[in-house]
Amino acid sequence: MRLKGSASAAVTVVNAFATGKGVAIGIDMWTSARVKVTSGGIEGKILVRGKEVKDYRLVRAVVGLLRELTGGDFGIRFEITSEIPVGKGLKSSSAAANALTEALVKALKLDLEPLQVVRLGVEAAKRAGVTLTGAFDDACASYFGGLCITDNTKNELLGRREVEGETVVLMPGESLMTESLRGLDFSVLRPYVEEAFRLALAGEWRKAAVINGLIYGTFLGHDTKPFRVAMSMGAVPGLSGKGPAVFAITDEPERLAEAWEPFGEVEIRKLR
Repeated sequence: MRLKGSASAAVTVVNAFATGKGVAIGIDMWTSARVKVTSGGIEGKILVRGKEVKDYRLVRAVVGLLRELTGGDFGIRFEITSEIPVGKGLKSSSAAANALTEALVKALKLDLEPLQVVRLGVEAAKRAGVTLTGAFDDACASYFGGLCITDNTKNELLGRREVEGETVVLMPGESLMTESLRGLDFSVLRPYVEEAFRLALAGEWRKAAVINGLIYGTFLGHDTKPFRVAMSMGAVPGLSGKGPAVFAITDEPERLAEAWEPFGEVEIRKLR
């Protein structure tokens, strides 16, 4: 019997690279994992938007953690299917870690609290080398949905609130892998990112998303034209994670989606 887990993409309100504290919102773009426990090794397939991916680092890390937790020496057969593109900043690794961990916890019949499942996924992502901060904010938004405010240095969920509406997501053609950012000194951004985080805590998360996006987007050398287009149309744009994906909250998603088409692939997704 195969057990299933699922988790979604998310977009960034405040990136935790500079301060260790982050804010993210879940969006309706999904990853699912099916798992069967076996007596053998690790076998399976990862499909991202219909294309097979051969990077199994995260799968091995999740299995290794659960082996340590249970003291077992099991194998798995798995299938991971994802709508979330890799290397765009839309939390593909957090979603995969959450979905696979949830499925394996079910398969092993472990009685764990939801936050324990998320923390296991975060630790697996660290071990696999697919995150800089542990991305606890991304993982919480991916698993629970809503707007999640976290301290990534302590793996603490500081607050969560429901959000509604739609977001336009722009996915430029290029990709940026998290591991390529190792060695960059984000501490120079700290005073500005701390202000964005303060705004998010006070409920002004839309302002925080714009400030965060412009700060990190400029620092990382991303094209800021999509921001200018979105703001000129009254939308609230942000940079998701390290980018290059950009998102915007707007009452006219179709209109903004059309305006963003020259910059890359555009989709309209619900906040969750």
